[in-house]
Parts: sequence; structure tokens; C-alpha cells
Amino acid sequence: MVRQFKPVDRDQPMMLPEDMRLWVGKDHLVWFVIDVVGELDVSGLERLGKPGRGRPGYDPRMLAVLLVYAYLQGVRSSRRIEERCRTDAAFRVATGNQVPDHATIARFRAAAAGEGGPLEDLFLQVLFVLAAAGLGRLDVVSVDGSKIWASASKQANRTEGGLRRLARKVLDDAARCDGQGCGCAGHGHGDAAGLAGPGSCSCCDGGMLPGLGLDGPAVPAGGWGGASRARRIAAGLADLEAARLANEAARRAAAREYLAAARDGRAPRGGVPAAIAVEVAELRLERAAAADAGTDARYAAAGRGKPGRRRKHGQESARARLAREQLARAAAARRAREREAAGQEGEGPAGGKKREKPPEPVRNITDPDSRVMHCTLRGVVQAYNGQARRTRDGVFLLPQVTQDGNDAAQVATAIAGIEASRAALAAGHAAAGLPSAWSRPGTILFDNGFFSKANIELPGPDRLIGTGNWKDPGPHGPGCRHEDPRDQMHHNLATRQGQDLYRNRAPVSEGGFADLKERTGLRQFSMRGLPKAGGELLLAMLACNIHLGWRRGISPA
Repeated sequence: MVRQFKPVDRDQPMMLPEDMRLWVGKDHLVWFVIDVVGELDVSGLERLGKPGRGRPGYDPRMLAVLLVYAYLQGVRSSRRIEERCRTDAAFRVATGNQVPDHATIARFRAAAAGEGGPLEDLFLQVLFVLAAAGLGRLDVVSVDGSKIWASASKQANRTEGGLRRLARKVLDDAARCDGQGCGCAGHGHGDAAGLAGPGSCSCCDGGMLPGLGLDGPAVPAGGWGGASRARRIAAGLADLEAARLANEAARRAAAREYLAAARDGRAPRGGVPAAIAVEVAELRLERAAAADAGTDARYAAAGRGKPGRRRKHGQESARARLAREQLARAAAARRAREREAAGQEGEGPAGGKKREKPPEPVRNITDPDSRVMHCTLRGVVQAYNGQARRTRDGVFLLPQVTQDGNDAAQVATAIAGIEASRAALAAGHAAAGLPSAWSRPGTILFDNGFFSKANIELPGPDRLIGTGNWKDPGPHGPGCRHEDPRDQMHHNLATRQGQDLYRNRAPVSEGGFADLKERTGLRQFSMRGLPKAGGELLLAMLACNIHLGWRRGISPA
């Protein structure tokens, strides 16, 4: 039996509907995005433009619709968004049959996502819309962090010494370019730049690239995306030096406290700070020698020798010999550090092998705000730590982007973000006549990356934090008193109610990140700098909240 197929004739005229709106169904997502953004107050977006002469600019509301819909389609490149505006009917509907160029799209997104931009206000307005539709209940909120790659390579990281060499190279190149026919006398062009007093030179100051001294510039207003390479080098150098000076000051303060405690005879347990290891060893040797002398004096006064196989009069005790050995090791370690600081090779350990240098802090010269972090899937990556707070019914609350490699310090900021979102949700619930208890924080769920005694004791809503490898002394009776709050948290998680609540953590938070990255493609930020990375995460979660409203069939009016 011969199969019959429909004929394909590409030479015949292809007639399409005259109105492009007929290409997109009434229940299409783009119409819902248009309706939601149309109900928002976009006065903050309108203030981003600069009034001037020439043709009128694109409508900020239309550009907001375009960005939200593009993120929901997983299209985040401004060039690909422009291309889809030419070829995709839904994108044409979103723009009102206009085709904004990629530079306009990129500038609008950068301005909206920058520090102090209007995206947070738009995010809270969307929360109000969802709350008025009955979403956003705060009875259970799950918090988690995920590494989102920065728009930078980890191969662009440099230590403080590497950044100084790069800065010197930039200055030397500038000096060679600017030094032809200069007015410097007695020194090379650029060598006297930034000096104050008799050695200053106005010619060098004019040829010196700004910000490449020890005091680097602050983050530029436009973010790191438009900053010059020299400025990024200067910022990384200044950040590393400030961190080094702060760490040195903290170590000196800890060393002073330890030495004062040791002199009072109450030295804390643990390792001795390296800066005062020699002084502490000398103090121990003095006390051991004094104890030996006191023992010898007592036996001499009694007119008898020491019983058994004890040390002879005038000999060192085992404690004194140990203190002397510790003093010798501490002095050798100090000399080795001094040689290393002076740029000389120290003596290696036994076997002739050179001592490995400890890892040094680094900064990235492409995106100085990003950090080297550990990713479960990809190992070591250049990334930011994105913190998401999500309700049990799927609403994203105000997020945050941090530079911390772990989540241990993010509980207080999570509580503050939930509280900031609560005001918008409470207003939406009240406007719809819904119970006020819906917008009252109930239990906040954290995984064991947030586990610490300080985080448990923080004031605020009830929380359940995974205890990980914490060993609970147990068993516990009805009248058991937990002196350590970590034991109490372990007990709370072991109860029936705690298990039922904590069972929501993984589907809500980790499922939320999976939906966010799969739907918007936000596995790597498109913009550089901490403020713009936070703004882009805010935009992606705003888009996901709008998509949640579309899936639930709410009315944006």
C-alpha cells in the first residue's frame, strides 16, 4: 500500500494573517507579561533615560516587558534578544513591532540593575500582585545559596605581587608613550608621580594613570563592565592591600591578647600566634628555669639530695629542655619568615625539598568583585553566591548576591530580606481581604551550610537548620533541658513536627534554583560587579514570579 503525503510547494505565495497579534494566541505568556508590567508603576524606569534632542527613546515599559519575556525564554544576550525581535512573533508583540538594537537593550538592563536601580521596587510590586491573588504565604520559607558563575575567567586571578607587576607594566607603558619630549629632570617619566614634597613632579603627575597607586579607585558608577583594565588592576590591588592590612592588624591584636594572657599565667589552649612564638617560648623557658631553681633551693635548704633518679643539682629539667627546644624552633621559623619576606630562599625541610608557599589571596582583573568559590559540580569556579528565599507556594522573595564562599554568615541577611518582602505581601493580602496570618513569618528552613550556634541564637522567626555531623548527646525526655542550642536544634529536627516541616526544604529551595536556572538560563551572570550581579538575579526571579502567576491563572488587574 502506497502512503500518501501532503505536497510541499515552497514556490506558492505564503499568505499570513495581516495582524501579527493573530499569530500569538490570547492565552500566550507574552500577553500576561504585558498585562502585569502594564499594571506596575514604572516611574523609576522612566527616570533612567537622559532627556535630550533627537528622536524619542524607546518606552521603558516596553523594554521591561521585553527583558522579562526574554529571560523567561532563556535568552539573556542583548544581541540574541535583538535577533529574536526580528524573527519571533511573540517578541514582536512584546515590543509593539519595534526592534530595539542590542546596545539600547544592554544599556537599559545595566541602568535598571545597577546600584540604586528601580528593579527592587518593581520586584516588590510583583509580590503585591501575587499576594492579592492569594500567593506568597509565609508559613514556611526555605533559604539556600547557589554558585552562579561570574562573567570572568579564574585564569585572570592575580595575587598582590602579580597585580603590582601588572600595575608597574602599565605605568612603564604610559611613561614610554607620554615621556617623549617631557619636562622631567633627573628621573624617568612617571617615577615621581604621586609624590608630595620636594620630590614631586607636575610632568609625572600628568602622565600618571589615575588609580594605580596603593590607593585604588572605588567601584565605578557604571560597574566593572565599562571600566578600563588599568582601573580594574588598581581596584584589585587596593582591595588586596586593605584586606592584608586588616588581617595583619587582627593578628597583631590577637597576639597582644595572647601574650598578655600568657604573662598572667592563663594562656588559652591551641596554637601560639606566629608573631609572638619566640616571646612565648622565652617566657616558658624563664618559668621552667625559675621552677628548677626553686626546686634546687628547697632541697639545698633541707640538706639532702633529690630522691630516685632525678636530675642533679644545676641540671635542666625535662620541662626546661622542652621549652628550650621550642624556643629554638620558634627562632628558626622567625628567621625563615624574615628571609622569605626579604625575597631570599629559606632552608627547605629535610630531604632537600623546597617548602611550598601557602596559598595567597587573589583578585580577578576582569571582575574584581567576583571570588574563587567551590562548586559541587564544577570544582573551583569564578563565581558569586546567590541567596534565594522562596515560599512553599513557589514565590521568590527578595534575593541577595554575596562574595562569601559559604552560607554560614547569611542567616541574618535572609531574615532581613524576608522581612522586607513581608511588607509587600501583607499589603497584597490586606487589599484582597485575605487573612493577615498568611503574611506572618512562620518557620524558615536552612540546610546544614548555615548551621552554627550564633545563627540559632539570632532573634527573629522560628527556624530549622540542618545540623550535619553534629553529635547530639541524647536521649531526651519530656523535661529535658538543652544547655547548648545546637542540641536543641538537633532535637527539634528529630521530632515529628520538625521532620514534616524540614521535608519541604529541598523541593522548595533547590527546586526553585533548578527552575530558575533552567527557565532563565541564569547559570552565569551577563554583567560584572556585585551590584549588577544582584540586579540580574533580581530580574530573573521577578520573571519567574510573573511566570508563576501565569501558571496559576491569576488575573493581573
